Amino acid sequence: MLTGSPYPTRELEIAGIPAVGHLHHGPRLSQQLLDHLAPDGGGTEPAALMPCGVGRRDAAEVVTGCLDLVAAALQDGGVGEVPAPLHRKIEDWAAEGVALEAVQHSIHRGFRFVLDLLARRARTADGPAMVVVGQRLGEVLDRVITTFTQAYLREFRAHTIARYAGAEALTTALISGTSTAGTARESGFREATAYAVLALDLTGPPGETGDDGYGPAHAQRRLRRVRAELARGGDMPLARLSEAGGTVLLPDRAHDDLAVTRLFDRLQSAVRGSLLATVVHARHDEVPDATRRAHELLDLAQRLRRPARLYRLADLAVEYQITRPGPARKRLATALEPLLPHADLLQTLATHLDNDRNRRRTARVLGIHANTLDYRLRRIARYTGLDPASADDLWYLRAALVAGAYETGSADTPVAADRESPQPTAEDSDIGRPPGPPIQSIDIHTRARVPAPARGR
Repeated sequence: MLTGSPYPTRELEIAGIPAVGHLHHGPRLSQQLLDHLAPDGGGTEPAALMPCGVGRRDAAEVVTGCLDLVAAALQDGGVGEVPAPLHRKIEDWAAEGVALEAVQHSIHRGFRFVLDLLARRARTADGPAMVVVGQRLGEVLDRVITTFTQAYLREFRAHTIARYAGAEALTTALISGTSTAGTARESGFREATAYAVLALDLTGPPGETGDDGYGPAHAQRRLRRVRAELARGGDMPLARLSEAGGTVLLPDRAHDDLAVTRLFDRLQSAVRGSLLATVVHARHDEVPDATRRAHELLDLAQRLRRPARLYRLADLAVEYQITRPGPARKRLATALEPLLPHADLLQTLATHLDNDRNRRRTARVLGIHANTLDYRLRRIARYTGLDPASADDLWYLRAALVAGAYETGSADTPVAADRESPQPTAEDSDIGRPPGPPIQSIDIHTRARVPAPARGR
């Protein structure tokens, strides 16, 4: 309220009579206002619909309640609480899903109608009074809009919580293999005959700041954004998520990989950063096994430090097979045991393979001289009996690094990332360099040689 106003609390007068007197026309003013809001609104019958979708009778109750608030404000300057009948009607509209934007637009038009009506009745000397009229109408408008917004937010939150709870309950039942027709009905979702099972990592790559920093708040934002994106549109996928990640079940129509890609792109855009995910397609009864496999693939991509993107089984098939528990994995991992005391050699091997064995690029990434790199590679061959320059040994070394990520832990065993290498520059080229000392070729007697398969990616 304007403290310097000559009408801080007393009743306002317009054209020599109380301002509220210009509004006291009983139902007539309400009907005029309704006609103004819906000039083409389908007639004046009580059942006729207003532009926002509610019946004219319901709208008349809200209009009358708002006019009562305006009249009280014009009389004593105070804005009272929204009357209980009006509050209940607002809550009904929120529960029935009446479009809030349409309601708010109509409310603003209604208040403008009242202000224009008073302005037409005002005289030249009523300028100061009209300023206060505008302020008091603004205060009532703020109270009404706030009440509508609060009611809609409460309804939205309650609906969202129930929706998420239903989705999570059905997701849990499908993952555990205990889903029944009753579970689906209780959740409010329909079961599909097949699903694309996505495993998500929402923690982000190590060192990634995102657009809003580190810490729990950042993780909560990513989770909130993913949930909001999943809820966007009519067909909300099933999901069970936490701040670390979780599982999304997308109804799968004939292995529609394009739908999966589109959903992943939407989620990645929502988190405003990189996103790591894996997907496995499965029939309804295969969801438990598919979920386990999808998360095994996600764990594999994390351990191997793969770039954040969407991975399918075909992308990690060889690595997945290598990392299955058993004597073969243990045997592969032992090939690098001689390098465990030499962290620099392990890092050199992983970086060299990651750079397609480009000598100059590897040296630049490691910050060492090319001759130092050659010396380290010779030491790797001497300790392990595996020559990084040999095609057969190269495949064995890659497999050993992958297996080692599981046997010794990815934190201590660097793994060469199987990603597209950058285009070499002239500085990186090894063509024309003076030949350095050859890497010693060592005959291996402790293992059978493994032929190098085609990657087929």
